[in-house]
Amino acid sequence: MDTLTHALLGGLVVRAVTPQRGWSGGVDRKTATLTASLVAAFPDIDYLSFWIDPLIFLADWHRGPTHSLLMVPVWALLLSVLLARVLRRPAAQRSLFAITTIALMSHIASDTITAYGTQVFWPVSNLRLAYATTFVIDPYFTAIVLAGLIASIGLARPAASAGVGLLVLAGYLGSQLYWQQRAESLGKDFVDAHHWDQATVAALAQPLTPFNWLVIVTQGQGYRVARVNLAFDPSHLAWAADRLGWLGHIWSAYQPVESPDWESHNRYGNRDDPRELIEEVWSLEPLRDFRRFAKFPAFYRVDLIKGERCVWYTDLRYVLPGLTPPFRYGLCGSGDPDDWELYRLRRFSHADRQPLKR
Repeated sequence: MDTLTHALLGGLVVRAVTPQRGWSGGVDRKTATLTASLVAAFPDIDYLSFWIDPLIFLADWHRGPTHSLLMVPVWALLLSVLLARVLRRPAAQRSLFAITTIALMSHIASDTITAYGTQVFWPVSNLRLAYATTFVIDPYFTAIVLAGLIASIGLARPAASAGVGLLVLAGYLGSQLYWQQRAESLGKDFVDAHHWDQATVAALAQPLTPFNWLVIVTQGQGYRVARVNLAFDPSHLAWAADRLGWLGHIWSAYQPVESPDWESHNRYGNRDDPRELIEEVWSLEPLRDFRRFAKFPAFYRVDLIKGERCVWYTDLRYVLPGLTPPFRYGLCGSGDPDDWELYRLRRFSHADRQPLKR
């Protein structure tokens, strides 16, 4: 979830549980709301580690230590002590600890519903929860939270108004779970039609509308991928494609469930690709961190850059129609097994590579 939505959600949740007379230690509702909004954004401080090592950031650091339920008491204690000093209210530390705990947990919970994966039991386990019912930037989710927060501030019963906002949000999340199951059933029908006993199906929420879904069927090293709109309306599709530019291009890529366009992808490329080279490079040690990160790894392309061959891979979770995938990692070398070096393609670039030392 984006950091702004996290901040708004933290404020809404705390307003819903704030006592009528405020928290002990002189923490009134306004102070509690601002504190919760600030603290709810705190876990995303791990974005700073991207500049240290982009790949380790993806594989380990992002949504790790600062997003762990086991670490919540530690972060809450540190933040509440700091806030008590900043606010010059030492008697409010216990209340601030409760507020920061609630805010941090709201952040963690709202990250688990996206596709990235959150290490909620770090450091005991590297398990990543990723329910993928909600796209990482969901304007409807944000609008519901913002509306609940505004109602809570403007109406006479702030806690009740905030609670209603959270109930509406829960209803929206329930509807997303329903649509996800509908999308998964489409993938299961495809699997049954092809009699693939070992195939698995995943449905990931997509941008612009809660009806857009990415269905991924995994069979061995290959994938069949369909982008579907579960409430397809041809007239809306035509309007969007003609008037919304690149947004219209994304919108038009999601097809009706009656006639989905199943695309083929493979971890080692298609028939016309150098599959032996792609498979060899994929197994090399410098790519170990990307192998841990990528849930649906797929071959991206082979480049010839400054006399070196570069073999690039991406993750199908982050491939959006008409947009350059944000995560593209690979190895470049002259062909000697010991000569391959790790690189990433910078975001929004076609072939601007950045070396990553290992």
